[in-house]
Amino acid sequence: MTSTGPALPGLGWREAVQSLVGLSLVVLLIAYGLPHLMDTSWEAIWAQLSRVRLHTALAMGALLLAGLLCYTWVLIGSLPELRVPQALRVNAVAATVANIVPLGAAAGAALSWKMLRSWGFARRAISSSFLVTGLWNVLARLVLPVVGCLVLVVAPIDAPRVVVQGALVAGAVGTGLVVVCALMIFSDRVAAVVAVVLRALLSPFSRTVREGGGIAHVVTDQRHRIEAVVRRGWPQMTAGMAGQFVFLFGLYWLAARVVGLDLPVAELICAYTFRQLLTVVAVTPGGLGVTEVGTAGLLVLFGGDGGAASATALLYAIYAHLLVVPFGIAALGSWWVGPDRRAAVNDRLPA
Repeated sequence: MTSTGPALPGLGWREAVQSLVGLSLVVLLIAYGLPHLMDTSWEAIWAQLSRVRLHTALAMGALLLAGLLCYTWVLIGSLPELRVPQALRVNAVAATVANIVPLGAAAGAALSWKMLRSWGFARRAISSSFLVTGLWNVLARLVLPVVGCLVLVVAPIDAPRVVVQGALVAGAVGTGLVVVCALMIFSDRVAAVVAVVLRALLSPFSRTVREGGGIAHVVTDQRHRIEAVVRRGWPQMTAGMAGQFVFLFGLYWLAARVVGLDLPVAELICAYTFRQLLTVVAVTPGGLGVTEVGTAGLLVLFGGDGGAASATALLYAIYAHLLVVPFGIAALGSWWVGPDRRAAVNDRLPA
């Protein structure tokens, strides 16, 4: 993170091609891959989606808003002076831009930086907040497969052997990575070892890493800043992240029930945790397409109907990826026309 913060990414021919390829892959996976791989048809999927009624749609919207509100605790835990309305606006804008704009994650971070600077937050505090919230998001999505693995082992689920084995591997890997990250935050020695390993693994693919920057710089030079934020804010950030996932799982459960997917809660928990893991490793923007096909496939393996499983994945994606967009646009518009934006554009506030 530079002293002036992240810049809004340019959109050249390379970025345009990458965006076009990503969008094409999403459309291909959903339009063709979903019905083909789930052995169903779009007629069957639409028939399940048509069961959604207004009161159910409003209830699902309320669960989405509750999840967004819980995530404000994560932001406030990493930036204590941030107020709830400000955190809601930053969260909505970042999520919206990440979902609809090419290079959305970078653009969302840049806009979030501008908004926070306009409210008087120092560059150093914002960059530390970005590092910690990014780490917390990744760790949460690594912990969730561990939860799914425990549910799969403890609950009376008649799952195929390949699913059980995959859950055990994901649970073991997730546990190991969480332990390493925790040790890295609080130990200079572990952080130095992790930096060496990451540099060796990533240097063939990144000039920045070869020259000593990138991840290695974050792991070593930024560790003490991350540790200070984590020691102060981890209870609030953890509670906020847990609350967000509880409400969003409620949204996932309701989506399954309303389209007629009659699977036990334990199996839905496993599918939901697998979905969140896919958002980390998927190659499409926000994991769209990959997460829908992956989780629908797992629901079918658990014995769900292909049409209902596909409808569940799509209905959840509509809320998680599309219905947040109006809130984000409204939040960005209210900030854009406000008087504070001029300070953010110039970025001359104290560091």
